[in-house]
Amino acid sequence: MIFAMKAIYYLTILWTIAIPVLCEPVNVPMKPRLNILKCCRHNEELVKESDNETDMRTRCRPTKNEWKPIIYSPSKANMLEKLPMEWDIVEGRRPVCDQNSALIYVPYRITNPFVLMDDGIALINIHTNERYEPSEYCADSNALLVCMKNKTEGNHAAATMRPRIRKCCGENATFYEEEQTCVLSEEAANPTPLLPNASATAEIVPGFPSCRRSDNLTILGDAKDALLLPDGGFEIGGVTLPTDQFCVERIKELNHVSKIFACSEHGSQRPIMQAADIRFTLYPVGFIISAVFLAATLAAGWLLPASHHVLHWRCQTYHVTCLMLGDLLMAIIQLASDSLHGVFCKVVAIMAHFFFLAAFFWLNTMCFNIWWTFRDLRPASLEKGQETLRLRVYACYAWGGPLLVAGLAALLDHLPPQPQYTFLRPRFGDKQCWFYGDMEILAYFFGPIGFLLAVNLLFFAATARELTCGLWKGEFVKSTTERAALGRVCMKLVVVMGVTWVADVVSWAVGGPQYIWYFTDLINAFQGVLIFAVVGCQPQVRAALKRICNRNPRTNAGRQGNGLSTTSHGMPSMGDSVIQNPSTKTAPLETIC
Repeated sequence: MIFAMKAIYYLTILWTIAIPVLCEPVNVPMKPRLNILKCCRHNEELVKESDNETDMRTRCRPTKNEWKPIIYSPSKANMLEKLPMEWDIVEGRRPVCDQNSALIYVPYRITNPFVLMDDGIALINIHTNERYEPSEYCADSNALLVCMKNKTEGNHAAATMRPRIRKCCGENATFYEEEQTCVLSEEAANPTPLLPNASATAEIVPGFPSCRRSDNLTILGDAKDALLLPDGGFEIGGVTLPTDQFCVERIKELNHVSKIFACSEHGSQRPIMQAADIRFTLYPVGFIISAVFLAATLAAGWLLPASHHVLHWRCQTYHVTCLMLGDLLMAIIQLASDSLHGVFCKVVAIMAHFFFLAAFFWLNTMCFNIWWTFRDLRPASLEKGQETLRLRVYACYAWGGPLLVAGLAALLDHLPPQPQYTFLRPRFGDKQCWFYGDMEILAYFFGPIGFLLAVNLLFFAATARELTCGLWKGEFVKSTTERAALGRVCMKLVVVMGVTWVADVVSWAVGGPQYIWYFTDLINAFQGVLIFAVVGCQPQVRAALKRICNRNPRTNAGRQGNGLSTTSHGMPSMGDSVIQNPSTKTAPLETIC
C-alpha cells in the first residue's frame, strides 16, 4: 500500500513537469509569403495583340481553361500538382520595370519552356539558367511578361565576345528525327563538325530557339551551306536568321550531318518568295480544271458504252481516272499544305504518289497498245477471249507496278530506323505533304516515270513513223486533205501518248530559270483539258448528247437514221480518235520521214 502511494506521487510530479514541456510551441521555420503576380484576372489569359515580333502589346481575353502553371520543387525533385501554400496570387497585376528594362512577352514553347520554381523564381531558359525574381515578372497560362534588361550596343565586353551559336540538343546529344526528340549520341572516332565553316570563331551553347509564333521548327538546310554573320546570326538560302531564332544540330539518321533548325516563320520565307511566281498560283487552279475536264471525259465515255475497241477504252478509262484523282490530291496538297499535318498529310502524299504512278503505268499500256495496233498498218480485230486475256495482263502490269513502287515507299517510310539500314526513305510529311527532297523524289517518282516516258517516246516514234512513212510509201495517202488529216493524227498522238510529260521530268532535272518552263509546266497542269479535247469532243459524243437532250422519240429515230451512227462505234477512245478522222479542213501538215 505504501509502495503504491509512492508510485502515484512520483507519477504526479513527472506529469506536472512534462505538461509545460509538451505544451511549448515547436520553433519550426516558416517559409516567407510570396506575392506571385498573375498578369490577368481569374478566367482570363494573356495573348499578344499581333504576330509582329517587335510589337509587345498584350491583352487579356476570357478563357475556360484553368490556370495551372508548371512549378518545380528542387527539394522534392519533382513537379508540384498544386500551388505552394506560401504563394499569394495577385491577379491582374503586371510588374513595374525600371528605366534599364523593358516588359517582354515570353510565350511557352515546347522546345524551350519556362518553369516556375517553388521559391518564386522564374526560369526562362533552362539551358542558360536565366532567372527572374517574383517582382520582375507576371505569369499566365501560356506566357510570361518579364522585365528584361535592355541590350546596349556600346557594351565593349559583349562586342569582343565570340558569337554564340545554339546547339539544339546540348552536349553529347543528337536529334532523332524519327521520334522528333533529342537522344544521347554515341562517340564517333571522327565526328562531323557541327559548324564546318565557323567552328573556331563561334561559342557553342545549348538550347533550342525561342520561337514566338509557334512550337514548330523547320530544317532550312545543311550547316555547311550557312554563312555566319558578325552578330552571330546565320544566312542560308537567302534567309537571314537572328541569333535567337535558330539552332544547329546533327541528325542521327543522316550519319550525324549538321542541319539548321529555325522557327517556322523563317522557313516560310522561301515559299513567300516563290508565291510571287505566277506558276504557284496557276498550278493548283490548273490541277482542279484538269480534274473537272477528266471527269467530263469519263462522263462522255459512259454515254456510249459499246465499242469496237473495248480493250483500249478500258485502258483509257483507268488512265483518266487515276490522273483525275492524282490531280485532285495534288491540288489539295498545294492549296492546303499549311493545314495538313501528321497522319493525314502522309496519307494524302501516299495516295497522290500511287495514283500518279498508276496513271503513267496505264499510259504506258496505252502507248504499247496503240503501237501494237498500227505496227504493220493492218489493224486486226481481237476475239473477246483474247481481249480479256490481254486486259488482265495489262491490269497486272499497270496496277502491280505502282503498288510495288508506292507500297515499298510507304513501307520504308514507316519502318523504325536502324543504324545498319541506310536505305533512302521518301519521308512524306517531313517538310511538306510530298517527298522530302530531290533524292527521294528521284528514286520513287521521277525515276520510274522518266523510264516509262522514255519507253513511251519510242512507241510514239515507231507509231508516227508507221502512220507517216508507211502510209506515204504505200500510197494510202494521196490528196492534200488526207495528208492534213494524217498530220492531225500525229498531233493527237502527242497528247494521247503523253509526250508533253517528258518536259516535266526534264524541267525538274535541268532546273534553271523558272520562266523557261512556264509553258510546258502549265500544259501538263492542264493536261485534262487536252485529253477532253481529243476524246470528249468526238462526233459520237455530240450525237449522243443531242439524242439524250431531245425527248422526242421520232426525232431521235430520224437523227439515228440520217446522222453518224454511234451504236457501232460506241465510246470513242484516244486510240480511236487518231484513226477515225478521214478528212479535215485544216491546212496540210508536212511530215518528213
